[in-house]
Amino acid sequence: MLFKRYLIKPILDGKKTETRRLWKRPLVKVDSTYSARTNFRKNSVFATIKITYIKRERLGAINYNGIKKEGCSSLDEFKKIWIDIYGSWQPSAEVFVIGFQVI
Repeated sequence: MLFKRYLIKPILDGKKTETRRLWKRPLVKVDSTYSARTNFRKNSVFATIKITYIKRERLGAINYNGIKKEGCSSLDEFKKIWIDIYGSWQPSAEVFVIGFQVI
């Protein structure tokens, strides 16, 4: 799974244990392991993660618990990261919420 470079530390520190993705269908499976990386090159792998759950929700339905699991301290911080990755904030967008742990 791809992550921005600035998310490496929160992931490795165990502060980011959830990610939201704008996928049409799940691209990962629960109980499977994946390489966490910053791009598609092999040398960009920084961790191995295990998917613990997948669920669907509207982007704007994120609550304080979800914000913390995203490694953020506020909704504004999460929105800033989301916009950096996806270009805009659309609260009605359906997203996949993927829980994971570093193994």
